[in-house]
Amino acid sequence: MLNDIQTILFVELLGGIGDVVIALPAIQALARSHPQAQLTVLTFAPGSTLLESDPMIHQVVAADRHHPHKSLEELLNQTTFDLIVSDTNYGGIAEIIAHSNAKYTITNLWQSPPPNERVSDRFLKILYGSGLIETEAPNLNWPYLHLITQEKVHARQSLGATFRPLIYFITDAGMRIKKWSAEYFIQLGAKLVQQHQATIVIPSGSDIAQANRIARNIGEAAQVLPAQSLRNLAALLAEADLAIAADTGLARIAAALNIPTMTLFGPSWHGRYGQPAPHINLQGFPTCPERKIHNFTEQSCWYSGECPYEWRSCLDDISPDAVFEAATQLLQAQSNGQRPERGNVNTQKNVVWPALAPVKERQWTNARNVLVMRLDNIGDVIMTSPALRSLKENLPQAKITLMASPSGALTAPLLPGVDEVLPWRVLWQDLGRLEFDPTREWELIETLKQKQFDAAIVFTSFAQSPHPAALICALADIPLRLGESKEQDWSLTHAVPPAPDAIHQVDRNLRLIEWLGLPVRDRRLSLNIPPLTFSLPQPYLVLNPWTSCQSRNYDPERFAKAARQLSDITGWKVVVTGVEKDRERATPLLEVLVERAIDLVGKTTLAELVALVAHAQLVLTNNTSTMHMADATNTPNVVLFAGTEQEGQWQPRYSPVRLLRRPTVCSPCYAFTCPYELQCLDISVESVVAAALELIADIKPIHE
Repeated sequence: MLNDIQTILFVELLGGIGDVVIALPAIQALARSHPQAQLTVLTFAPGSTLLESDPMIHQVVAADRHHPHKSLEELLNQTTFDLIVSDTNYGGIAEIIAHSNAKYTITNLWQSPPPNERVSDRFLKILYGSGLIETEAPNLNWPYLHLITQEKVHARQSLGATFRPLIYFITDAGMRIKKWSAEYFIQLGAKLVQQHQATIVIPSGSDIAQANRIARNIGEAAQVLPAQSLRNLAALLAEADLAIAADTGLARIAAALNIPTMTLFGPSWHGRYGQPAPHINLQGFPTCPERKIHNFTEQSCWYSGECPYEWRSCLDDISPDAVFEAATQLLQAQSNGQRPERGNVNTQKNVVWPALAPVKERQWTNARNVLVMRLDNIGDVIMTSPALRSLKENLPQAKITLMASPSGALTAPLLPGVDEVLPWRVLWQDLGRLEFDPTREWELIETLKQKQFDAAIVFTSFAQSPHPAALICALADIPLRLGESKEQDWSLTHAVPPAPDAIHQVDRNLRLIEWLGLPVRDRRLSLNIPPLTFSLPQPYLVLNPWTSCQSRNYDPERFAKAARQLSDITGWKVVVTGVEKDRERATPLLEVLVERAIDLVGKTTLAELVALVAHAQLVLTNNTSTMHMADATNTPNVVLFAGTEQEGQWQPRYSPVRLLRRPTVCSPCYAFTCPYELQCLDISVESVVAAALELIADIKPIHE
């Protein structure tokens, strides 16, 4: 490796947007191999804009498309480069580079490639053979396009509650003979909508009339994107679940954004210009005698735009059924946790978090008075139950005090391992609702001091900081303070490295216990189940149709209709639950259920609700504490799960369950109100009933 290189120029003047992306692995490999060097790229707009936010590139210079050699000369007059690499060998570009003052030059990254060697791989091989990069391995040098956060946010806002899977049809191409027929796209789109409930998005490109015709014939599930900047289009494309594209620059952008991509090849050869596996390349008329694989630009169709054989286009050889089959393959791969990019982990499945080295300090194992803090909602407190149980099993002599919000504290008598509860509303959990009062904060500190805790454990969700709670504990002279932290702060004496955001909240809590070197024998939720105090006809189902968050509430009328149909089919009564503030909005729901309903809205304590859930045959609910109660008591439950959160963070894991939700681009939004009319919960009554019947079909009744 050459160690005296401080400045690098990469010249990419082949002309197309796709050419920029093809060169990107070589560009980024040079940057990684020479981290001390400043890297400049000379290329054409608009492809140049794709590189502007790349942290590995120091400068991007847009060349004059009409006078590229002049742009190169001006740049070389301004700056002396130690290394110049070019993929361009026309118009005197190579000669200009050869006569520069650069110590090292490569003026041709092409150099007679074999027919089935991808262009990007060829570039890497030549650079590696010249001693300029550390490895030629294509799988370690995939192109990666960088988008800034604002672009991603704007794209999500633009797409709104668009249903998933979101599939882009890139129908336009720079050459007519590279276009797949509009009729084929229409047939494919109709089938994807019918079989996969897909949303189809079509960038308008230069052929707006074609894009509109395709979308119009597919129907309401298809939409055309208006013309916009290349970076904005890339940000919108980054939200896709699948891209089906002509052989054009957008296909390569999609793959560089880690979007599963299927590229349709006609005159150009997929072995040279296709995307790496597991992306899929489909080649039309692969045995065409006119196609010159070694130098395809010699084929007559390239210049005339007309096929000299029986084809209108060799792309006609690729059927909509073949594309549909390949599309299904890529969509199913994603559902199994697979994405094209190396090392990527699907956040909904197969989540892996960093290995922790347990500390097993004697200070912790000798603790006899332990404060556990979980300061948010009832469901969050329930999900600490495995951690609390494990803590008590490993420290049986210790007194465990749970500090929780007033509502969360109601859970304490039901939790195994809790000896005492300290209810408290804290300012940092109620910002905007709780007025700042220094007296109250100092009162909390004095209260904790008086209890003389040996240790404190701060449980948080993925978006919460442990440091406000840890600071209170530090001021209260609690010597040991444990929490998961993304920041460095003295308030924690033992900071556990952060896990990925997507892991389940139960596992996030248990990581703290495991980090102490304490074994975890049972990861299931558990609650102490009180006796059932209500005299109810058996069997019954529980309907809890509300949450405290508007954007998580499935339509109550649909809930009622589903419960009514299930009651008619099974003969079970419907126990309707809720808090007192739900009383007024319960009236229309009860009118649907009429004689099938048992009205317990506002009539149960938390303990009584747990007992009701534990003895029910089925629970119908939203993403709320009732869902966690059902999981803790192993009660079958159907959950209408809104797009506010990732399912993998909160979903039941051990109880029989069906989660119903329409995936949307705007999810997870974490919003309290929805501007898109709760499209993520646009689930039919028939779907709810079907899911419930499927769930209970093979489950032995709890009560005969």
